[in-house]
Amino acid sequence: SNQMPHSLVEPSAVGIRNALRLMTKYGVFKLGEFTLKSGQRSPIYIDLRESFGHTDLMRVMCEAIQVIIEKVEKEKPYVGIVGVPYAALPYASILSQYTSQPLLIIRKEAKSYGTKKLIEGSYSAGQRVIVVEDVVTTGQSLKDVIATLRADGLVVEDVFCLLDRDQGGPQNLEELGVRLHSLLNMEKVLAFLSAVGRLSLTQFDGIVKALDLPYNELKKIDINWDMEEATNGNHADGDNKENAKVPHGVRLSLQAREKMATCPVSKRLFSLMHTKATNLCLAIDYDEGEKILELADKAGPFVCAVKVHADTIDEFNETWTSKLVALANKHDFLIFEDRKFADTGNTLSMQVRRNAASWADIVTVYALPGEKSIHSAFAPIIADPSTRLKGILLIAQLSCEGSLCDDNYTKGTVSVAENNQDIVCGFIAQEKVSDAAGLIHWTPGVSLDETTDGKGQQWRSVERAIMEQQNDIVIVGRAICNKATPASELRRYRDAAWEALTSTMPKQ
Repeated sequence: SNQMPHSLVEPSAVGIRNALRLMTKYGVFKLGEFTLKSGQRSPIYIDLRESFGHTDLMRVMCEAIQVIIEKVEKEKPYVGIVGVPYAALPYASILSQYTSQPLLIIRKEAKSYGTKKLIEGSYSAGQRVIVVEDVVTTGQSLKDVIATLRADGLVVEDVFCLLDRDQGGPQNLEELGVRLHSLLNMEKVLAFLSAVGRLSLTQFDGIVKALDLPYNELKKIDINWDMEEATNGNHADGDNKENAKVPHGVRLSLQAREKMATCPVSKRLFSLMHTKATNLCLAIDYDEGEKILELADKAGPFVCAVKVHADTIDEFNETWTSKLVALANKHDFLIFEDRKFADTGNTLSMQVRRNAASWADIVTVYALPGEKSIHSAFAPIIADPSTRLKGILLIAQLSCEGSLCDDNYTKGTVSVAENNQDIVCGFIAQEKVSDAAGLIHWTPGVSLDETTDGKGQQWRSVERAIMEQQNDIVIVGRAICNKATPASELRRYRDAAWEALTSTMPKQ
């Protein structure tokens, strides 16, 4: 048969999901250029030794392997667990405790003193044992282990591993009458990393070629909210929306996040992003009002929001804002006034009502005044049916060089946002700062062509901003507005940003 032999036992989907989530969180999967133990060059290194420092990951992996072992045990009872030195020994030791079966340790070389045994532990010839390994590549090192165990009269028919690298291990072990049962294989790992935006198609192709993997198409998997660990407190149901979390490295669909959002403008934004297929915000930083309106009309079909600075516009008045509102209604985009409010609650309230509440959907606010001032100022305005303003963005990080928005400020901003999701729709940030499902990360400092403007503004690629730094919306200004043909640039940035976002979301 040309089919690759696999275990007949399927591991728990939830176990796989939780293991992958935590392995990603703790940096087990490393992308770059590495030399493996075999001397082979690889663009990916899966460092399971990173797991030793994280008890939650060790628990999840061992519980998932235990499920597979128990299913096999029903047909093939065993009386000992053999840990392959040295990386698999911690897992074998934990599994010995979980299953109440004795632990056997096989030495790499016999002792030169005492009993001079190669196998340590209590066992008798004729007994069936199972072998636990961390990673299986070709299975060559396991052949030696199996030979040693069988030479001492032990029966070995099943090996359990955390990761099968899809490089011939199952076939080679089957030649010895041994079946390999794995929690994960390389195909599942690569599919997951792609689904959560950690692996591009180019990187996938490079890994497949370098490791000569037996497939050339990237498997598509869904990242389902319901498959999150049931005890982690992160499910969004009933009145618990504000506690709904998206684990680091995981991205849900826009429809799922819309259901979890509390702020009115967040719900609307998730919906229009999905409907219009865009996560581009155009920052029109002109000082001529008519010029802004002209570009906003052209940009409307391509964007989810238009950002302006009202205090820099020459013809700013009620007539002008009514024209902008008409364009927003025509093209279904949000109006984003980048005012960066920061004052006491009473002053904030007066400033917002006078300068933005009637025409802007969103305004930016520094968290400096504190939670009480911000909520007392904005909650009544957002709840008022006569105002257009329905949410605020808190400035968590800035893209300019030398910014004083340090870690303490950012942490405080996140706390204010997470505690006030009825009025806060998200952040202005450089990278994902909160796991709250309903909070949207908007990021400036993005360019497809440049890295700096020479005036302190730093730019990075769309792919890095969304796939690596886990932002949701890119804010692009001069890279579009200063070009001779803004319309063509709008399409270019819209397509690049949407591709980066959707490549990291579950496939519908």
